[in-house]
Amino acid sequence: MVDNLTIVLPLQLILFQILFLLVAIALEARVLHLRLNLTRKTSVQYATSLNLWSVVLGWLTFLVLETLLPQFLRVQIVNFIFFDHPLGSQLNTPNPQLISIGIMIFFFSFIIKIIGFELIKQWIHDQPEQFEMSSDISNKRPGLFNQPKRKITNPKPNPAFALLLANAYSYSAILLLLVLRFMDLNILELNTLF
Repeated sequence: MVDNLTIVLPLQLILFQILFLLVAIALEARVLHLRLNLTRKTSVQYATSLNLWSVVLGWLTFLVLETLLPQFLRVQIVNFIFFDHPLGSQLNTPNPQLISIGIMIFFFSFIIKIIGFELIKQWIHDQPEQFEMSSDISNKRPGLFNQPKRKITNPKPNPAFALLLANAYSYSAILLLLVLRFMDLNILELNTLF
């Protein structure tokens, strides 16, 4: 019976997931560094941990929910994951179900990141220097990235707002990458017709 089973490795999906993770970690680490006054190293560690936590729980949730779907929806999802034809290849028209699923995924990952952030803070509670304000003073000339820091009126940073902003930045960048990817696929399909 094992001879009839074929293992299919969705290499394109894995590569895009890694790309999305790298983009999300970079953007979210920058936001956490600026909004929560963390050191650069700590903000990268937080962003990496939170994004890996979110991806693992997201895929586990997807795999559990996918088994509960009717057969025609399961076929469409597999078609999207393996062959890049989302929901019957309807790329030209906005799909309300796809948009609502994207919004639910955004808030699901935001809630997971808030819970993960609180768990990480509880876990390293014995080491308060990990959450101290950064003392990143540079002698460099002011420019795009080395602008003088503005005085913060609120001495206590808001982690929930910082995580929401970081999540919004990363999801916006990922959405832009997906739009560019599907535009490229549509252009390639049009070129093969002519």
